[in-house]
Amino acid sequence: MLLMLVGGTIGLLKFLELGPAKPKKGEIKEVAKEDLIDTTVFIDMETMALPIFQGNRVAATVQIQVKLETNNKKAERIRQMMPIITDAFVRDLHSFIPRLLRAEERIDVLIIKQRLQMIGDKVTGKGTISNVLVQSILDQKR
Repeated sequence: MLLMLVGGTIGLLKFLELGPAKPKKGEIKEVAKEDLIDTTVFIDMETMALPIFQGNRVAATVQIQVKLETNNKKAERIRQMMPIITDAFVRDLHSFIPRLLRAEERIDVLIIKQRLQMIGDKVTGKGTISNVLVQSILDQKR
């Protein structure tokens, strides 16, 4: 029983890197290959061009450049779903931006980022897209 207790204590100290198992200053700790695989990846999306209608004519065109942040394991799934994600973003923003412009004078990047994150979570599942980075919004009036 005593041997099991001592063995468990030594294993715990090594796992937590405490006491005699603590790494010395300047010592480089080896990193497992699995830890390197789970890195952050940014996926570029094509620029989304959204026409804004006023009456029967196009009043403005809004161009939005977006990057999606995820980890390395989920990046391939997002790349495969990119047409579906782009379609969902364009459909939602096509109806959302005119409502936003009625309430606000300019397009707020933070509101667009939160909206796209919400749509991305609905389409791909919560946690697949870590972050939506809105790089630029161009509003071209006609």
